[in-house]
Amino acid sequence: MNRTRFIQGLNSNIELSDKERRRAIRNSINKRPWKLNCTIAMEEFAELTQQVSKQIRGYGDRIGLIEEMADAYICLKLLESIFNISPEDMQKAIDVKMDRERKR
Repeated sequence: MNRTRFIQGLNSNIELSDKERRRAIRNSINKRPWKLNCTIAMEEFAELTQQVSKQIRGYGDRIGLIEEMADAYICLKLLESIFNISPEDMQKAIDVKMDRERKR
């Protein structure tokens, strides 16, 4: 996304409903083959990795990090839908992982 447009969006009052978010995910899935969406997800995760690396090395920027985190989050939602993973199954998996983290 164009950086200026992204910053303008951050400063706007845009707030989608859950229904609008689900519709956007569904539209993305219907527009492109599932394998292409999976490839895009992998690319977005790689871009997030690069942003985190820049943060560690001290020359990343907060806006870039937030943008890539948002892209990765959206891609996770796409993958949940593509692979038919229910919110309940995902939450259970997260809770199992969080419980392990809590016990460390």
